[in-house]
Amino acid sequence: MPDAVPEPALPYSLRAAYSKWARAIGPSPPARGTTPLRPGGRIGIIGAGMAGLYAALLLRGQGHEVTILEASPGRVGGRIMTHRFSSRPEQYFEAGAMRLPLMLEHQPVFDLIDFLNTRGGSIELLDYVLCHPQGNRVLVNGARDRHGRVMTVEYAEAHPEELGFGLPLPVRTARQILDRVTSYYVELLKRDFAKGFRALIQYDDWSFYSYLTTVCGWSPREVDYVEVMTSQTNQFQASFPEIVMENVDFAERRWKTVKDGMDRLPAACARVIGHDRFLMGAHVHALQQHPSGVTVHYTDGGAGRHAHFDKIIVAVPPAVVRMWHRPRWSPDKERAIRAMNYQPLYKVGLRFAERFWERGDRPAHGGQSITDLPSRWVVYPSNGISTTGPGVLLQYAWMTDAYTWLPQDRDTRVARALYDLQLLHPEVDVHSLFIEAHDVTWSTQWAAGDAKFLPGQFRELFTAGQSAESDIHFAGEHLSVHHTWILGALDSARVACRQITGRHLPYLSAADGVPG
Repeated sequence: MPDAVPEPALPYSLRAAYSKWARAIGPSPPARGTTPLRPGGRIGIIGAGMAGLYAALLLRGQGHEVTILEASPGRVGGRIMTHRFSSRPEQYFEAGAMRLPLMLEHQPVFDLIDFLNTRGGSIELLDYVLCHPQGNRVLVNGARDRHGRVMTVEYAEAHPEELGFGLPLPVRTARQILDRVTSYYVELLKRDFAKGFRALIQYDDWSFYSYLTTVCGWSPREVDYVEVMTSQTNQFQASFPEIVMENVDFAERRWKTVKDGMDRLPAACARVIGHDRFLMGAHVHALQQHPSGVTVHYTDGGAGRHAHFDKIIVAVPPAVVRMWHRPRWSPDKERAIRAMNYQPLYKVGLRFAERFWERGDRPAHGGQSITDLPSRWVVYPSNGISTTGPGVLLQYAWMTDAYTWLPQDRDTRVARALYDLQLLHPEVDVHSLFIEAHDVTWSTQWAAGDAKFLPGQFRELFTAGQSAESDIHFAGEHLSVHHTWILGALDSARVACRQITGRHLPYLSAADGVPG
């Protein structure tokens, strides 16, 4: 493989522009006095999420020996988590990542799938329905349509003045209002990412809320309207660049998901890497740095163990790293680990005896309903549409909305989820159809939720977070501009691997090979 593979000059490719920008501003190898590692090096990767898995694939392709330490005793994938209620078809929900935007910037994820499928994988994609306006519902401020029924998204978009936010006429849809703010930056990013990102950084000290109320002159009611209908409660308190970058991802209207569960993606990665390269159930608790490399201390079934590596990649969230016994690193790195903002996420899957949401005169064939209830979003499955038998719904809340659920016990959470669903679908007795539930409170997991930068954090934490500390390197979606996305994990893994090898490594594709 040549030292540098030029990336295609794709017009309006945010991915290509991002890659160019990241190489320009990212830490330049070798890192802090170390030299690039020659093939045959021993590299430890802490965390078997997508960043760790992708880094392992890249490094094995360069002839390195990798070992992945994963705390879970039997699961890889990190925040990709598919829960299966039974072995019957379609009886699952995505407790973590659930969709892939079909856009050029996210092409590396689809290239990874092709790469895995040419090596014995069997990952199939199916269309993910982000919105089905005729069947998805809106229940905010207790408002109903002119017939006294819960509104559909289609009705709410045609009559936004009836949603009860008290806005002066004429009222546009929340998405139209938001797009007017973000479209300028979105188009600038597409034309010249570096220039667009510099424009965003001008407002890095601003929250999106402050920008809307100060620069755009929005009233608090307008902010509430748009935030409720398009986002999460208090999400607009995040940094201005964070929200604009998020809208770059959601500008796409075509989406995909993995047939039979998103966890087929990390499982295929693990198979290609080789299951013998994993130390499962390895709870890392300490790192020691030496002139000859790094020693990782971990427990396995209560027994203390250690392993020595030439270099390591820390591919876990900062909350995990803070609890380790480890060297004190540079002040900028310590601040990045301490201050990087994560937000809680709550998801509950509800299994019913039939797919009642696809019945009646307003069926929901995929998409999601919007509420201002504790169950902020109700996601109707894109898999198994129009099939018979039991079906599974997903309800989720993020950020401030997720905190509502955390103090409650599991039975109380499930009861409230069913109560909210009954309000949204009053024509059906959801309790009589309910079979079982499973929920995940991500903020009580080591994963801790999703990264969401606060004002000032892109400028102050981004580069420091990516920087290596001698032979210790870092990866994860929080170390990219694509927070919460699988693409972010892949991008950050490439940066870490570039630091280790001293070479620009292209994204994996079906044409690449991996040594056995």
